[in-house]
Amino acid sequence: MIYNKFILIIILSLLISCGYKPSNQKNNNLVYLQNIEIIGEQRISYILKNNILLVSNKDSKNRYAAKIEIVKKKKDKVKNKNGKILRYNLALNTDLELTNLQNNTKVIKTFSRDANYEVATIHSDTIKNENNVTKNLIQQISDDIVNFLNILMRNK
Repeated sequence: MIYNKFILIIILSLLISCGYKPSNQKNNNLVYLQNIEIIGEQRISYILKNNILLVSNKDSKNRYAAKIEIVKKKKDKVKNKNGKILRYNLALNTDLELTNLQNNTKVIKTFSRDANYEVATIHSDTIKNENNVTKNLIQQISDDIVNFLNILMRNK
């Protein structure tokens, strides 16, 4: 009984002190986005801006201004033989321009994500499908931008 507890304590202490640190762990002091200008659809812009501002910290020495342009494209993907659309493709293309406020250097990166959604028999269900896909794409683009910022700031 005591022997089992002793082995459990040793194993747990080895696991805790192994030094593993996730590469995408948020370091809250990497970057400060002093100004974010977003061009594009207002609802998408609002959500994207709030997601990106989660990694911004006023105490950071890396100060940047960000300009983000979002383009949402919706096109038909699959049609039946009568020409009725069965599936749409929704794409979000985002251009990010970061300007270092200390030395005016610029970093430009493009992020693109797309997804398909089905046309439902009820129009409101089709709109729900589009909104769900849009929400997922915004989250994916936000994650891509945050990961890019983390990698960029850690490599400085």
